[in-house]
Amino acid sequence: MAKTEYEFYREERKNLIDAELEQASSFDKYILTLAAGTFGLSLLFIKDIVPHPEAGTIWLLVTAWAIFGASILSTLISFLLSQKAYREQRKILDNEYARKTKREQGENKNKFATYTHCLNWASMILFLVGVTFLIIFSAVNLLS
Repeated sequence: MAKTEYEFYREERKNLIDAELEQASSFDKYILTLAAGTFGLSLLFIKDIVPHPEAGTIWLLVTAWAIFGASILSTLISFLLSQKAYREQRKILDNEYARKTKREQGENKNKFATYTHCLNWASMILFLVGVTFLIIFSAVNLLS
């Protein structure tokens, strides 16, 4: 039995709501956990392993901390924008259904989904750059 347009609409809308709930507890949570955990490990490293790092390498640690902070901030902003993106997508879907025409589908663009996508990439890249600076700092101070 073929689905009616309304059944398809309701199913798609439910899928978007479910995805919103799932998304809110996945990628962003992991980036936050990794960035905060790595920041904490760097503090432990300074306290217990290299309590007196080389003066010329402190900038590496401070840069890593700043980048981890930027990664966390980017993720938090992404949380807020992803919620907005899902609400916007539901609105687009509602409008599409209200028009009942497939020809106009795709004209509505969800800019918040684009922003969220960019921020997720920024969070991941910032995290990786922060890890790189922390590794360089750790290597220099462990080898000296």
